[in-house]
Amino acid sequence: MRHRKRGRRLGRTAAHRLALRRNLAKAILEHERIVTTPAKAKEARRFVERLINIAKLAQPFKDKEGQQERAKYLHYYRLALSKLQDKKLVQKLFGEGQWRKEESLAARYAGREGGFTRIVRLSGSRLGMALGSTLSEIPVLTYKMAGRERTLRLIGRRLGDDAPQVIFELVEKTRAEEEVAPKVSLSEKAKKETQDEGKEKPKAGSKGKEKE
Repeated sequence: MRHRKRGRRLGRTAAHRLALRRNLAKAILEHERIVTTPAKAKEARRFVERLINIAKLAQPFKDKEGQQERAKYLHYYRLALSKLQDKKLVQKLFGEGQWRKEESLAARYAGREGGFTRIVRLSGSRLGMALGSTLSEIPVLTYKMAGRERTLRLIGRRLGDDAPQVIFELVEKTRAEEEVAPKVSLSEKAKKETQDEGKEKPKAGSKGKEKE
């Protein structure tokens, strides 16, 4: 029985898994959107949301003059620092350093109880379109990371790619959902092919009406 062995092994040793989880957390806290595999995203999701919860617990004791309040705030700060081991990103979580004038992650999710991250699948035909119909016409996904636009070719399982990809990102609060959502674009040739395929398919119930 597999008792007390929660989590995914990911084909790595314990030390390697810890380093991988920490590196994924650093990447998403810095860029707020990364592209990775579903298993890695799900494994890092718990770790990232736990860090944000620690920062949220420390906010009531921030900038307090009492000795007990300062000790509690310092405890949460050191706890997050020991888990993440990155001073700048912990400052971004708690609103310290250069993030004192800007909105910290703890302040962004102050009114949110959970669900600070989101996973958007990109693999295969999950996007609702004919993916990989021809090798030369592959849909391209455009997204922003660290202030720059990047593109990702959506190569699904139909082309022999057995490693699906997902977008792992922090849930935005200030921007509209339309601005955050990535855009998928098809070439003109691929659009015509998908439109022609839709026209050729008969509508449901058409055969029954003809017989009547």
